[in-house]
Amino acid sequence: MLRTYFKFATRTFWKDRFYTLLNIIGLAIGIAVSIIILLYLQNDLTYDQHHDKHAQIYRLVTNVKGPGVEFHSASAAREMAPMLSEVYPELLSFVRFQGMDRTLVSVAGQGEESMYNEEDWAHADSTVFNVFTHPFLEGNPDNALKEKNSIVLTEKLAKKYFGDEEALGKSLLLYEAKENFTVTGVIEDLPDNSHLKFDALVSYIEVREHAMRDGEFVSEAIWNPDVYTYLLFPKGYNTTDFFEKLPPFHDKYIKPFGDQVSSELWFYLEPLADIHFHSEQEDDQPQGNYAYIYAFGGIGLFILLLACINYMNMATARSGNRVKEIGMRKVLGSSRKALIYSFLGESVLLSVLALLIALGIVAIILYATPFNNLIEKDLTLNLLENGLLFSGAIGIALLMGILSGLYPAFYLPSLSAVQSLKGAFKSSASGIALRKSLVILQFTISIAVVICTLLMQDQIRYVRNLELGFNREHLLLVPIQDTLVQKQLPYIKNELEQYDGVIATTVSYNIPGLNVGGQVFQVEIDSSLTTQAFNTFYVGEDYLKTMDIPILAGRDFNEGFAGDKDGKSFIINETAARELGWYKAGQEGAKLEDALSGRLMFFHGEELGNVVGIVQDFNVSSLHNAIEPTIIIPARREGGILYARLKGENLPETMDHIQDKWSVYDPNHPFEYLFLDESFDELYRADERQSTLISVLSGICLLISLLGILGLSAFTAEQRTKEIGVRKVMGASIPHIVFLLFKDVMILVIFASILAAPIAYYLIERWLQDFAYRTDINILLFILAALAALLIAFITMSFHSLKTARLNPVISLRYE
Repeated sequence: MLRTYFKFATRTFWKDRFYTLLNIIGLAIGIAVSIIILLYLQNDLTYDQHHDKHAQIYRLVTNVKGPGVEFHSASAAREMAPMLSEVYPELLSFVRFQGMDRTLVSVAGQGEESMYNEEDWAHADSTVFNVFTHPFLEGNPDNALKEKNSIVLTEKLAKKYFGDEEALGKSLLLYEAKENFTVTGVIEDLPDNSHLKFDALVSYIEVREHAMRDGEFVSEAIWNPDVYTYLLFPKGYNTTDFFEKLPPFHDKYIKPFGDQVSSELWFYLEPLADIHFHSEQEDDQPQGNYAYIYAFGGIGLFILLLACINYMNMATARSGNRVKEIGMRKVLGSSRKALIYSFLGESVLLSVLALLIALGIVAIILYATPFNNLIEKDLTLNLLENGLLFSGAIGIALLMGILSGLYPAFYLPSLSAVQSLKGAFKSSASGIALRKSLVILQFTISIAVVICTLLMQDQIRYVRNLELGFNREHLLLVPIQDTLVQKQLPYIKNELEQYDGVIATTVSYNIPGLNVGGQVFQVEIDSSLTTQAFNTFYVGEDYLKTMDIPILAGRDFNEGFAGDKDGKSFIINETAARELGWYKAGQEGAKLEDALSGRLMFFHGEELGNVVGIVQDFNVSSLHNAIEPTIIIPARREGGILYARLKGENLPETMDHIQDKWSVYDPNHPFEYLFLDESFDELYRADERQSTLISVLSGICLLISLLGILGLSAFTAEQRTKEIGVRKVMGASIPHIVFLLFKDVMILVIFASILAAPIAYYLIERWLQDFAYRTDINILLFILAALAALLIAFITMSFHSLKTARLNPVISLRYE
């Protein structure tokens, strides 16, 4: 029986091979996209779950709230974990991670060519491998970081330093520490779905001296979170038990300093597997966004639906050619149930064929294109190792086959043998209405996705080009990596400024958009002191000039003023002046100069300093966030990063000159630099990645819809061949006939555009809520998307319409 069904299905496919090919291509594209999205979702939704004990691991985070101060830090004070281990005997283990600054490394015995500048390194407790699962390729996890000056490398870094040689026992020189470190282990590279990423772990986290005074613990230390802290609890541990035992600890160690500053501090425990999507802490690793999951998952379902609609459309459109076949099969004894199985079998068989093609498409996309680089993942088509992928791919194919064949399988066999033999379905109004509804649904989805894509790109262009309050173009940043270079900065700056391609230079310890520090100050308001948190910039001479930040009131720093040398002069932005009440914007007679009477000092300062200048607001982070109070302070010693404002002309020659000069002053480090505009572009990389992916998916939505239009246009032209012949005899022109054939589809696309507009508007409004600065929604883009859909649909239909319209009327009139 199955063999008979299979032979009959293959003959049917071959007879209608054009339509079969269109269906297989549509289904294959739908399945391929679904498999890739399944891999993407699996990767994101299993973040950190590769650790064997992930359900027992919690991150300790710190929240602080006080007058003018509120922050939620992903870190905790380094003293917390050892103290908690004494209070909570049920705590199985803990580990702390402390990020390291840029590290210059040299492989012992390999000379100057072995110098590397590394970024993703961290100090960690020796218990790290008791808590987290990191398979060892070399060494023993039990003692890998127990000794001081030990280091564990990832496989990638070990190969970089030592090639195929064994790394265990080899030495690395860390220039900043001026000590040799011994490689005591090599672990597998971390998977990309790990929120805490590193290339090397270095033993030992130092004790902070200020945490103890006269043998007593200083409460303020806990209020200064500085390390990522992870606690390992027993299986099934109830975290409410942790918080129930916390009050005595809080009263003894946290409350004393809180009472001094009228502030509160409390802790949260974040389950490891929830951190990627559910954590809202500051100073954290890059976070996931459920909006991406919903967007990609939703579009994936849409694409599946579109592929299914194509099949249903073609099946119902061509069902008129098969009703007589159904009648004959019924007369010959086929039951309704057998016919249902036959039609479903055809659609499932097509889906299985499409699955095989889809797997090939996925393999090409993942291994022969830069797709993984685009999405910053490492997706692999490992069907035999990934049970979810294997069952998911088969499940998707079967589901598409069943859904696609559902309507024709149940409707067509329901016709009586007499109706079928008469071809009753051929002109059925219900069949025509169904096809029109499906086309409208297809184009509604496709046009809505295209509109969202255009609006997302419009928003990203807006934030890229929005004025930030300073000039980010042609601003070179060079990290200062040596104290000898730091001491020679006045000479270096002067020499660089002598070159025609350099406009101005300065230094700063902070970079807008990358590493803006935060600090709490005491501010004088109405003759009393209150606390206020500021974004903080420590800068050198000519910072405002080099950054091109306008001074709205007061002056810039000047070494001729005593306060500018000893940390008692400050420059603030407009937002700080307003929020502190020094400038009452909107009040009659209020002037920005009023804020120049403001006074403030460092939290532990002993004498108030003065606000000497007020600058225009400028963005120090992405435009997802509103501008916050910002303070600029003259650095006691210039260092950190050299800023150089360059002319736009002859940049390559200018860069060569700077590199030559820099290598003279700093021969021990490779010349590294970045441009500030490029670093700001990084802030929107996730948005651009999302926009690019949705652009690709929207194109696929349109492609599948157009495959359906292509099939329907062929069928329509075929059905109306005789009518077209009559019209040509009566004098109708080819353009008139083409328009006649396109008119019905044009009406459907216009109707779909009207339906798509409010859907797209709602979705993009939700997406734009993540931006503090957003462009107006451009209605013209809605019209553009609709016109584009009409044009593409017209071009698609014209292929068969022109062919039919050009037929000799004699041939057309004989067509049956």
